[in-house]
Amino acid sequence: MIDLVECHVLPLVRAHNVRLVEVARAGPENEDGIVVLQDTRQPYRMHCDAEEHGFYALSKENRVTGTMPQRSGTRKCTLKFKGWPMDTWRDRELGTRPYFHVIGYNADESKRIENEPVLALGGHRTMAYPVHESGWTRQDCREYLYEIFGVWWPKSLCAECCYVSKREWSEHLSRMLAAPEQAARHLVDEYCAVALNSKSGLFGPDETLDERLRAAGAREILDLATRTILHSPWALYRVRRVYFAPAVAWRSVHTVHRGTPDETGRVLRWLARKVKVTPVTDTRAHTRLWLAQRPPDSKTYPQVECFFVAAPANVADKQRDTFENHWVAHASDALRERDVQAADYLYRRARPRTAHTSTITAA
Repeated sequence: MIDLVECHVLPLVRAHNVRLVEVARAGPENEDGIVVLQDTRQPYRMHCDAEEHGFYALSKENRVTGTMPQRSGTRKCTLKFKGWPMDTWRDRELGTRPYFHVIGYNADESKRIENEPVLALGGHRTMAYPVHESGWTRQDCREYLYEIFGVWWPKSLCAECCYVSKREWSEHLSRMLAAPEQAARHLVDEYCAVALNSKSGLFGPDETLDERLRAAGAREILDLATRTILHSPWALYRVRRVYFAPAVAWRSVHTVHRGTPDETGRVLRWLARKVKVTPVTDTRAHTRLWLAQRPPDSKTYPQVECFFVAAPANVADKQRDTFENHWVAHASDALRERDVQAADYLYRRARPRTAHTSTITAA
């Protein structure tokens, strides 16, 4: 996709002297600001490598938080990594001056025009949807681009996009097969996310990227991901959640041990024996030591859950400032006692042993 833009679109931008501004997030917090990757009327390349060009990428966010883009609710990744950087730059550049904001939604995307949260972001803008107003479908656009450039233009989407339908999967699979190392990194990210939340597969609770790739026989990608997982440093995580409503939860993640996959697995089994709880291995081969699970059919909230799980050590410890207040308020006394007991076992196991010596003095 980037090659096509650099080959066919940027020459038109240069020829017509159109100002192109490329922006991205500088860090995970809004206070980190944005990075202006280029601001020019004569662009020759795009800047898509976060490590090379010094911006904060969505893939890094997913990796350190142990999450994947979610299909339900608002498109938070779009708001944070597309809408916010662009609006921050526009606010700085245009202030209160009015401007037109043109988006190329096609004729089949009326609901996106009505509901897309990114459109509600601040600014003195007038929205315009020329492709939609012309009645063109995505296929009409592809045929038009083919007439101009002589190439079939693929759909623009993130490598970790969760909105790839079954109909679009073959095209997306081709991209992954062409870049197996990148695809394998996303597979490792999903592995960590699913370990921390069994319902966080890329395509929803019932389907993971791993499962789609296995069904497609994508052995190179799968083997690369497996080798990365098995040879990475691992961590044993303590995961707690307080659910305030369906799919509305606060999460606490805390690393309690680091080591190899075998070492973290042994520590998990050791802890299970100490607290007298049998670990549970799910159908995706993640073994969890549950101290508390949510009631399966209860519609009463708040609810809590607490477990230990081992996975690659990619996820940073994180919880909200007032998480402990909600945990104490909603976790039972028995759960909090068992949780403290588990923490005490882990602390004593990790504490270096002190050599005891005694001195005998001759009379």
